[in-house]
Amino acid sequence: MRAPVGALGASLLLLLAAAAAATAPAAASARRPPDDMDIVIVGGGTAGCALAARLCAALPARRVVLLERGGRRNATEEFLVRSPRQAVAAWAVPSLLETFPSAPERALGRRRVQLATGATLGGGSAVNIGQWSVPLAGTVDGWGIPGLGDTAARRYFRRAARQLRVAVPRGGLRQAYVDDWLAAAARAGVPSVDDTVWPPPNRGSWVHRLTVDRAGRRRDACTAYVAPALKGVCAANLRVHQGVTVTKVLWEDDDGARAAGPTTAADGRRRRRGTRVAGVAYVASADGDAGRVRTLRARQAVISAAGAVGSPKLLQLSGIGRRRALRRAGVTPRVDLPVGERFQTRPFLGVVSEYAGVPLAAGNNASVVAAPATRRRWEAGRGGVLGVAAHAGLLRVPDGAGGYVTASFTPDAVPGEPVFGAYCMTNPSSTGRLTLADASPFSAPVVETRSLGEGHEVATLLACLRRMAAVAAAFPPAFRMRQTVPRRGRLDEAYVRASSEVSGHLVGGCQVGAVVDGGFRVKGFRNLYVVDSSAIPSIPLSAGTMASVYMLAEFAAEKLIRVFRAAAI
Repeated sequence: MRAPVGALGASLLLLLAAAAAATAPAAASARRPPDDMDIVIVGGGTAGCALAARLCAALPARRVVLLERGGRRNATEEFLVRSPRQAVAAWAVPSLLETFPSAPERALGRRRVQLATGATLGGGSAVNIGQWSVPLAGTVDGWGIPGLGDTAARRYFRRAARQLRVAVPRGGLRQAYVDDWLAAAARAGVPSVDDTVWPPPNRGSWVHRLTVDRAGRRRDACTAYVAPALKGVCAANLRVHQGVTVTKVLWEDDDGARAAGPTTAADGRRRRRGTRVAGVAYVASADGDAGRVRTLRARQAVISAAGAVGSPKLLQLSGIGRRRALRRAGVTPRVDLPVGERFQTRPFLGVVSEYAGVPLAAGNNASVVAAPATRRRWEAGRGGVLGVAAHAGLLRVPDGAGGYVTASFTPDAVPGEPVFGAYCMTNPSSTGRLTLADASPFSAPVVETRSLGEGHEVATLLACLRRMAAVAAAFPPAFRMRQTVPRRGRLDEAYVRASSEVSGHLVGGCQVGAVVDGGFRVKGFRNLYVVDSSAIPSIPLSAGTMASVYMLAEFAAEKLIRVFRAAAI
């Protein structure tokens, strides 16, 4: 995340005393975080917010703190987060979404691709397009997480969906022409299906289920989990601090740490119980590397929920990772684990068409979107085009073109063009690597995605794109639909390698089985955990990552509650 504006004292201690449905954080206190808590959660994103709410409610005697390095949002930023129509516009705001280039990608002709991660309270759930998609059958079984398979996951998906009030948009919150798209998809061989069935369909098209309420406002991890917890059952034992960048996890011999660190026997050998961490070091995000380093002790546990970029970074900054990579970055190695390895993201590329025979979709009409009356209607809780999601629906393509497609009549950040976009997001088999560029927590990491590194991945993406071109061609003649990107005849391997990008769906780097055990505890440690998308061993099949991260957080919270209840502090 980029460093937010404001001094330490001006951006700490978010007190969400407003109603659970409130959209903007309340005024921040001038106090800094306390010197010690029981449970420290690093990262106020999708997983971190869900974990904080569940743990504080189930463990009222434990003091829980959630640390988020993004600062408080101003009114404009809050509008971009809350209005589903403005999601794509929010991606251009560094305080909401951190972007950075990958390393040169060999399979893409040494081209760099842009990576992105949420940079504000709520994380990715505050800036994505809000789609709720459950992965294909076999996905969770394949992760090999003890106690969590497809059958068990269904319960946690449902629990999170209820908390978020996930629903299909109705009436004026439904994108224009979405029914025509569904009909065109059916004519092209992809019929409409019900995505709420179990197991989830592996083929078909449907209108998005969204994390958007009936008033057309986004419900993210903060508004759905943390805000009601702070107002109610967790008012006394949960604190949320913004504008705080955690620089490393503290060990016994680190300055300022008080709890026991590496546990060794008299003969110098490490005891089986493993290493105990003492807490974390942090600085005010606005101060950057020059900031005063402070410490926050964790009496019971430190949980990293900083995401697929943030958690591998934090562990490596703390000396946990591959020794050679750590030394190269200027970090002293402490524990050798494959942190940052098997990082995975999803390649994507779209087919864009223009239509000339029907009126411009209201959601992409620049004058309508920008009209003061439109804003007043949305602010009054009556929806309108500002409450319409940026993308309309999902399509899972048949075997041979494995992945999924998100479709939209409002695909651009700047409205005004009569365009329809369908974006293929295929299931990757290639995995990459994330390492530190240097020892600064404010530096972007070095990421090799290795996107399209295996030959069949290009063929899969091409098959999907050709299917989407067929869908666009299947619209009724009245639409006068004309494909504009790519130009006809350009759908080939060279085009895919020259034009494909990667999605914001990021997993791995601290995956279960390699870096953390089945209880999400970092291997070799007693009280250091990772619970977020970095713990997911492989990308959810034919689905976005948000629903799976919520599901994982719900499952992990249950496990950790049992562990923490049984342990003395």
